[in-house]
Amino acid sequence: MASSTSMGHSQAKEDHDTLARKLTTQRSRHSLLEEPVESPGYELQWSHLIHAEIISVTSAMRRNSRWSGMSVSGLSMGSLGMNMGLRGRENQKEGAYRNQESPLMVGFNELRSRLASTGAAKDMDAVALLDPFLEVIQSGDTNGPITGAALSSVEKFLMCKIINKDSPNVSLAMQRLAVAATHCKFEASDSVSDEIVLLKILQVLRVAFTSGPGSLLSDESVCSMIETGLSMCCQLQLSEMLRKSAEHTMTIITQTMFEKLRTIPVPKESSTSDAEEPEDNEVIHVQASNPQESDAHTTAPTSTATEGEDAPQEQPRELVTVGVSGNEPEKDEAATLNNEQEPEVNLDAAPPKSYGLPSIRELLRVLISLLNPHDQQHIDRMRLMALSILDVALEAGGRSITKFSVLMALVSDDMCKFLFQLARTDNLPILTLTLRVISTLFDTMKPCLKLQQELFLSFLLDRLSPPAFALKPLPFNPDFGEPLRPVATSEPEVSNGSRAGSPSPSTKSSKGDKLDTTTAHGEVRELLLECLGQFARAPTFMIDLWVNYDCGLDCSDLFQDMIKFLTRNSFPDSTTYSASNSHMLCMDSLLLFINHMVDRLSTSKEENNILDKDLESYDDLFKRRQQKELLVKGAAKFDENPKAGLAFLEAHNMIKSLNDPIGLAVFLKTSTRISKKLLGEFLAKPANSDVLKAFIQLFDFNGKRLDEALRDMLETFRLPGESQQIERIMELFAATYFATKPADVASQDAAFILGYAVVMLNTDQHNRGVRDRMSLEQFAKNLRGVNNNENFSMKYLGEIFDAIRKREIVLPQEHEGQLGFNYAWKELLHRAETAGPLIISNTSLYDKELFVSSWKPIMSAISYAFNMAQDDATLQKSLTGYYQCAILAAHYQLPDIFDRVTMSLARMTGLLDTPNNTADNRDVTVDGVTITVSDLAVQFGKSYKGQLAAVVAFGVANEHGNMIRTGWRPILEIIKNLFVNSLLPGSMLEVEDFLSGTTMILLKPPVVPEVKEKARQDSSLLSTLSSYLLSSSYSYESVREEPTPEEIESTRCTADCVSACRLEELFTDIRLLEDLPLTYLMEAIKFVADGNSVTKPSKVPTPSKLYNPASVFFLELMISLTVQNRYRVQALWPIVYEHLSDIIREAGTQSVLLVERAVVGLLRLCIRLAHNDEMNKEVLDALDLLLGLPIDVVPEVAEQMMAGVLNLLKADSSCVRPNLNWDVLFALLSSTSNHPEAAKYSFEAISMFVAENDGENVSVENYADCVDLLIRFAAAGAVGAEGVMKHESGQRGVKSHMSKAQANAVDRAKKAVEMLYKLHSQAPRLITESKMSPELTWSAYWFPILVGLTQQCSNPCREVRNHAMIYLQRALLLPEIVTDKVSEWVVVFDKVLFTLLEDLLRPEIVQQDPAGFEETRSKACAIVCKTFLHYYFRLLEWEGLKALWMTVLDYMDAFMQTAQSDQLYEAVPESLKNCLLVMSTSEAFSEASASRPDSLWNVTWVRINKFLPNLKAEIFPEQSEGGSSYAALMMGVSKTLFSVSNTPSPAPAPATATAPPPVSEESSAQVSSAEPEESPVVMGESTPEQPTAVNDDAALLL
Repeated sequence: MASSTSMGHSQAKEDHDTLARKLTTQRSRHSLLEEPVESPGYELQWSHLIHAEIISVTSAMRRNSRWSGMSVSGLSMGSLGMNMGLRGRENQKEGAYRNQESPLMVGFNELRSRLASTGAAKDMDAVALLDPFLEVIQSGDTNGPITGAALSSVEKFLMCKIINKDSPNVSLAMQRLAVAATHCKFEASDSVSDEIVLLKILQVLRVAFTSGPGSLLSDESVCSMIETGLSMCCQLQLSEMLRKSAEHTMTIITQTMFEKLRTIPVPKESSTSDAEEPEDNEVIHVQASNPQESDAHTTAPTSTATEGEDAPQEQPRELVTVGVSGNEPEKDEAATLNNEQEPEVNLDAAPPKSYGLPSIRELLRVLISLLNPHDQQHIDRMRLMALSILDVALEAGGRSITKFSVLMALVSDDMCKFLFQLARTDNLPILTLTLRVISTLFDTMKPCLKLQQELFLSFLLDRLSPPAFALKPLPFNPDFGEPLRPVATSEPEVSNGSRAGSPSPSTKSSKGDKLDTTTAHGEVRELLLECLGQFARAPTFMIDLWVNYDCGLDCSDLFQDMIKFLTRNSFPDSTTYSASNSHMLCMDSLLLFINHMVDRLSTSKEENNILDKDLESYDDLFKRRQQKELLVKGAAKFDENPKAGLAFLEAHNMIKSLNDPIGLAVFLKTSTRISKKLLGEFLAKPANSDVLKAFIQLFDFNGKRLDEALRDMLETFRLPGESQQIERIMELFAATYFATKPADVASQDAAFILGYAVVMLNTDQHNRGVRDRMSLEQFAKNLRGVNNNENFSMKYLGEIFDAIRKREIVLPQEHEGQLGFNYAWKELLHRAETAGPLIISNTSLYDKELFVSSWKPIMSAISYAFNMAQDDATLQKSLTGYYQCAILAAHYQLPDIFDRVTMSLARMTGLLDTPNNTADNRDVTVDGVTITVSDLAVQFGKSYKGQLAAVVAFGVANEHGNMIRTGWRPILEIIKNLFVNSLLPGSMLEVEDFLSGTTMILLKPPVVPEVKEKARQDSSLLSTLSSYLLSSSYSYESVREEPTPEEIESTRCTADCVSACRLEELFTDIRLLEDLPLTYLMEAIKFVADGNSVTKPSKVPTPSKLYNPASVFFLELMISLTVQNRYRVQALWPIVYEHLSDIIREAGTQSVLLVERAVVGLLRLCIRLAHNDEMNKEVLDALDLLLGLPIDVVPEVAEQMMAGVLNLLKADSSCVRPNLNWDVLFALLSSTSNHPEAAKYSFEAISMFVAENDGENVSVENYADCVDLLIRFAAAGAVGAEGVMKHESGQRGVKSHMSKAQANAVDRAKKAVEMLYKLHSQAPRLITESKMSPELTWSAYWFPILVGLTQQCSNPCREVRNHAMIYLQRALLLPEIVTDKVSEWVVVFDKVLFTLLEDLLRPEIVQQDPAGFEETRSKACAIVCKTFLHYYFRLLEWEGLKALWMTVLDYMDAFMQTAQSDQLYEAVPESLKNCLLVMSTSEAFSEASASRPDSLWNVTWVRINKFLPNLKAEIFPEQSEGGSSYAALMMGVSKTLFSVSNTPSPAPAPATATAPPPVSEESSAQVSSAEPEESPVVMGESTPEQPTAVNDDAALLL
């Protein structure tokens, strides 16, 4: 007893000390400031906040009559005294009734006590804090305001972070909160107040889930919260606002849950140890296994009149199954939890694991189940709610879902199936949300939904495309573009109307009538197109279609079908145009395809290499496309004739051998393109029994019930109709199945009979024509004793019977409607197992091939959209499409496509094939600028579309000129039309000219009336016409109407557009153009210059003498481009030369100005080619072409032509080589030797040619031509005789005896004579180089010079004659010309001197200058006599001397007979005297020989006496003794002469030939400074014109 007393005192002391410490702590705490709440926006002390919430709830309770009379003092009295050691009162229990009456108040008092002993918010136990409030929430005794106040307090604790992740027991507190919120009960009042409480419940659920501690909720808690939210969403008795709030809450919860998928580790498939994180095939079920038969329950909190309604809480947990029509959920009183049933919070228990994959999977499963369109319990409002929540789930965690196979199983099967079926609806709200979910689904999960995407896109195309019979003719050509390589042909449609390899989402009735495949119209169509546009916005959408489907053996050609559809539907309906119509959606999708390809061009090569590393090459995909093509053709042939189809496949190596049953069976089983009906018939034939056996043995029947095995087999082909064929198939099936040793089948015959019975049972249970269905007992009775004389197990037969009754064995192509769809869907899922993921090809690896195969319809659609556009947005899209197509064509080196783009843009400008009637063009001045108003300028200025197209067209051409081939033609045709209407920039009209440097191309045809010819004062014909046409004196301008302001404004718009096109930049950097496009450009210039048009058939150009400014413009353009590309001129020469030759050869029928410009251009090119040794032949051909100019045309173009030739020779002297054939050049120079203006250039050219390189240019080949040319120029000096004759005749008005042009010609003639003489210096070199025989060299090189000089001695011009006489005398006396050959001496007399004398005796020659020719004859006689004396002593031994001398005397006689003046009459005797005196010094001519009658002495005097009888006496008078005579004196002189002439004389210094200076018009009249300084003096004659100095020979003679 004592011990117990002491123990009692010690315990009392401990209690006292504890109480003292608490009181001390409490007092000290009240004196200190408490820490504030750690939450933004709340600065109140946490303890004050909790006290305030306690007061708020208790005050609400006191306002209720149930708690209005209670006081705090009466609650739980006596415990304090007992704690302090006092004795308790016996009647203490009598006051406990208060606790029984107010259990909710006790909890708040205990919370106050705990607050007094808690120092900080972080130490506050979460369970203790929430329990009083949660008890109020779960109590059925409270009303709505009280429950609402408690819910608001809980919400505030979470929002103010008083309860957070670090709070003690927070995990258990959150589970308790979830239970309380989802099991809330309160007394009902009015509906508005009750819904306010329900709304607060939703707020608490949302805050609890999204706050920090929300992540600690367990899967069970999360599921209960989901049940509550979904039930509120589906209860139709609730207001719309509350249901929308519940939906919003569910959206937030769903988003939070699916965002958590990113942090949940992916479970390993082999892991089975963790029960909380099940594998993909482990699912936590919260609903009955047969949802169709389970009752509809809800766990949503509801209000009741007495104690409220509580939702069931079962183990395992169960989510809500929404009612059929949204009526009130059934009450499950057994599941209601009251306060006594609430589990106590065990603070020592381990916290539950945070929610994860099980709850997420369960939420996804419930939402998907709500989508089932065949579940009549689900109304559209529920489906809309489920769709909106699913969309949020996919947005938040769509890609994360793909990591978990347990979630993907739901998505790939039920979710896709239900969504695709909902997509057939015409209910706009349902369709809108369905399409949105589908778009989100494929955007986030498409790699895992390859075949599902194929199915949906096929459905979209089928739904949007009208039937074939309803197709209207298109306004453009939508044919699929021809690819660079062949592709598979279109696949035949399968029987259900879908594309091969894809189950159809649309269904049919059993009669074959379509139910839901009608073409979509109106808003439904736009929604479907917008969905399609969502797909198209993915950068890789189109390329993914091609790689995964078009190149897939068992897939449809979705890319090809998509392009066809979009292009066919991208044009607007002419009756209802709107920017928001469906055609714009299709156009946007097409343009997105192009835009994405352009965007991929910017990817660097390194990035592309990384992206392409794991992708198949195009070649591999192309091979697969070829295989697919063969499969399609083979399947089509198989459907017509199975044997022929298989033979075709074998021939193309798609089947190894028809003799291999196994290989053939594998192909037939795996092929999806062969008709299942024909396959069944083929397999059932007796001849194919081996194939059938191999086919059935491919199935794995191990562990399967017979009906399951039979179902697997019969779903691969359709049973034939004949019983024998069915029996054959069933026998092989039974043998194969029995080989697996099934436990319930005793023999093969039993398997055969049972299999046959199952087929019959399937027909009995599901055939609409059967009224009395077979029962299980009947089924078992029919099979009695067939199992090896035994009965089958009733359990076994029951399982088979139930399976067939519930799910029909659907034979392929036998059923349609829902059964057909389910079968097709099952096949799709089966194929998906082996189809692999959808390959995302975010690369440009395949872009080129796709663009090549689709550009034609795309371009057609863009073109039509542009033409029909009525707003800037459409125009911009169309032009952007054009521009991007051009970029792609340029990048991938596709010139044909680029040309089509260029041509299309050119057509849209409206500048092609426009009339070029420029007669009505008017020039006006606006703001100081002269513009030409024309019909074209006005029309184009009004065409807004045309201007836009022009800017884009020329912008593309400027940027990618290297890609243009035939596209140059429309571009140049536009430039042509702009040119003839004076719309081109002035810089494009400037051309080079040999005479004036730079000039402008004429813009108007020459309509000048004929004017009198006069001497040309200008530099060229082009400048003359330009100056006239550019003048404003033409009167026609004044009679035309003035343009209107509108026309002027349109013209200015056109001018601005032309300026924006930057036409002058098109050919600025033409040197950067590659060879091939440059060649095409030149060909296009020729095409347009010939008058052809891209809009009309080509025609043969018809020459016309009328001036065509366009021909000149393009000629100059061609020449300019060629000159700029001098190093590539060899490639361009054939085109340019052909065009120039066409003009020059037809010069007689062409405009003179065009011919002149052609000549100038040709010579400009020759100048550029002068440095190129390889092009020498072409240069000569060009010059030869100029020789073909008609005679009447040459005078018009001669000046420009010869100026060009001169520039050619000056350009590069290396081109002038002795080994070249210069016949053409000399002929060209010769043809213009008489032209008044051109001759000066020709003569300067030959002068430079002869003088350069010390005469080395004169070669063996061109020597004769050079001599002939100089003779021609010398002969051209004859024009000087006319002026002299007029002057001497005394005509009035003749101030000068020669004009400037005549003086220039005479001057050139004199220089030509001098140059001809100087050629003798080149003769020794040429003789050495020629290597010809000595007999021929003299006549080849010396004789032409003498002949040429001789001819000019009879030139009508006196100055030229005199000059020629001087140089002829010099030439005859040259030491080099004297040889030892008598024949050559004879030729000098016969062909040179005698010819000269003969010419001087002709009256027609003498009449040209009678007075002057007398003097010429005198000089000729002297030259003849002197030459005879020069050769006399060499000819003494020649027997022909006498005859030669007689000929000389004959000519002297003739001269005496024709003498018209004393000068000649005296000159002849004097010349003879000299000869006779010198001859008399020889023995051959002496008086001593007079005894011989035929002596030279006798015959001479006989001949002389006939015309000079007194000459002998005068020369040889009889001598007196000791006297000396004149004859004796001359004999001494002659001997000296003879001795000197026989003495070798030093060779003359070679004449240094220098190029004569250019002939200027100022100096042309002056006497040439190159006249010889020495002139031979004719004996007995002295004229003032001859120089006084004499040469050595003349001195000796004297």
